[in-house]
Amino acid sequence: MTETGGRLLGGRYRLTGVLGRGGMGTVWRAEDEMLGRTVAVKELRMHDGVDEQDRHRLVVRTLREAKATARIRHTAAVTVFDVVEEDDRPWIVMELVGGRSLAEVIKEDGPLPPVRAAEIALEVLGVLCEAHELGILHRDVKPSNVLIGDDGRVVLTDFGIASVEGDTSVTSTGMLVGAPSYISPERARGQKPGPPADLWSLGGTLYAMVEGRPPYDRGSALATLTAVMTEPLAPPVCAGRLLTPLIEGLLEKDPALRVDAAAARAVLRRVVAEGTVRAESTTEVAAIPKPAPSRRTLLAVAAVLVVAVLVAGALMWQPWKKKGGGGSADAAKTPAVASAPAAPGSAAASPAASTAPSTAPSAAQSPTPAPTPSQLTGYREVHSSQGFTVKVPDWLKDEGIKGAQHIFRANGSTLIVEWTGAPGQSALADWEGSDREGKKNFPGYQSLGTRALTYRSWANAADWEWTYDKNGTRVHSLNRGFVTGKYGYAIYWTSPEASWSGADLVQARQVSFDSFQPAP
Repeated sequence: MTETGGRLLGGRYRLTGVLGRGGMGTVWRAEDEMLGRTVAVKELRMHDGVDEQDRHRLVVRTLREAKATARIRHTAAVTVFDVVEEDDRPWIVMELVGGRSLAEVIKEDGPLPPVRAAEIALEVLGVLCEAHELGILHRDVKPSNVLIGDDGRVVLTDFGIASVEGDTSVTSTGMLVGAPSYISPERARGQKPGPPADLWSLGGTLYAMVEGRPPYDRGSALATLTAVMTEPLAPPVCAGRLLTPLIEGLLEKDPALRVDAAAARAVLRRVVAEGTVRAESTTEVAAIPKPAPSRRTLLAVAAVLVVAVLVAGALMWQPWKKKGGGGSADAAKTPAVASAPAAPGSAAASPAASTAPSTAPSAAQSPTPAPTPSQLTGYREVHSSQGFTVKVPDWLKDEGIKGAQHIFRANGSTLIVEWTGAPGQSALADWEGSDREGKKNFPGYQSLGTRALTYRSWANAADWEWTYDKNGTRVHSLNRGFVTGKYGYAIYWTSPEASWSGADLVQARQVSFDSFQPAP
C-alpha cells in the first residue's frame, strides 16, 4: 500500500489500489463498505509548488467535472455516485468501468474496422449531444478519454476541462487545454468554441480509430496546432466509402461548414446497419450454397453497384450542406407533420420523420429512373375521399379508410397514406422522436436511418427507414413524412425484408412517391 492506500474516505470508501495516474490526479480502486460494491475514486493531487490561486482553480475544475458528469444521463457517461471533501480537496466517487481506453485498444490491437469505429463513435456522439443540450462542452474528446468496457460498453470520461455555459470560474487563465491533435481550429485560434468543436474532436477520434494515428501530429504541440489551423487533412485510406466523407466533413476547418450532429449520426447509423446486413447475408450465404453467377451476371451486378454507390453518396452529402437545399435547418422553419409512434406490430405510423439519412427510395435502390405515367402498366390511380390521389400497383388490395389512414395490402406488403390537418413544426423532428422510441414500439427494431429531404416542391419532408420482426418475419419499412401546405402526409411502405429490393416493390414505392397529389 502507498501512504494513501487503505485509507477510508467519508467513512465508507476504502482505497485498495491505483488504477491510473495523470498530471493532476490519481484514480483509485475502492470498496464502498456501506453498499458492498467496487468503485473508482478520482483524487486531485497537487505538488507543493502550487500557489493558492492555482489550487483554488484546480479544486473548482474538479468539482465542475463531477457536477457536469452527474447531470448527463446517457449510457456512455460515467455515473457519479458521490463527492467527498477531505484534506481541503474533493474526491470524486464514480462507477468503475473495467476495460481499456480506446487509445490502448488502437495501440495494442491496431486500427478498428469501420463498422466497429462507427459503433463507438455513435455512443460518443450520443453522450456529447446530451451534454450539449445541457450547455456542456467536453473540450477534450480523444481516444485516451474513451473507455471500452470488458462488456463492450463505450464510455466518454474526463469532463475535467468541460466548459459549462455561464460558468467562467475556470476560463480566466486563458490556458489552452486538451490534446493538440484533437483540438479544433477555432479553439487553436483562441476563439470561443461551441458544439462543433467537440464534433471536430470526434472526427479526429474517428480518424484515429480507422487509421491508427491522429489526423494531425507534427511532434510538438505548436507544430501540431499550426497544422490543425493551416494544413489540409491527409485523406483517410481505411475508412470506407461512407466514413471517409463523414470524417472529412467533421474535420472541416470552418465550424460553420462542419458536419452537424444529426448528419453525423445518420451516416454512422447507416455504416452500422449496412455492416449488420453484410454480416447476416454472409451467414446466410455460408449456410446455403448457391450456384456461381455467370460472367454476364457479375458484370451487371457490378455496374448496378457502382451507380448505386455514386447516387447514394451524393444523396447523403446533401443534408450536411448548411446553405440552401433541403437540410434540417431549412426544414425546421415550416410547419411539419404531427406524429406519434406506431404500436408494436401495427402497420400504422404517423406523418413525420427522423435523424439519420436513409436510402432514397428510388435512387439508392434502383439505378434506373422510374417510368413516366405513360409507360406505366399494372397500376391504377386511386382518388381518395380525403382529396388526394396516388397510383398503386394492381396487386395491392384497397382496404379503404380507417381513421386517418387509407390502407392498401397484399402479399405481405402494406401501403398506408396517412394525413393530418394540424401538422407540427418539423417533419424531421417528428421522425427523430419516432426513431428514438423505435425499440419500444417494434420488436427487434433496427434503425436504417432518417434524413431531411426536398420531396418534389415540398421542402419540409423527411424519410424514416427501419426493419423489425413481425409474426416471425423480418420486415422492412420506409415512411416518408411531408407537409404540402395546410396538410401533413405520410406515405408508409412495409414489406418482407426478403422481397424489399425486388424490382416490382422498388418500382411500386417510387411510383407512389412520384404520382402522389395532395388534397387542394
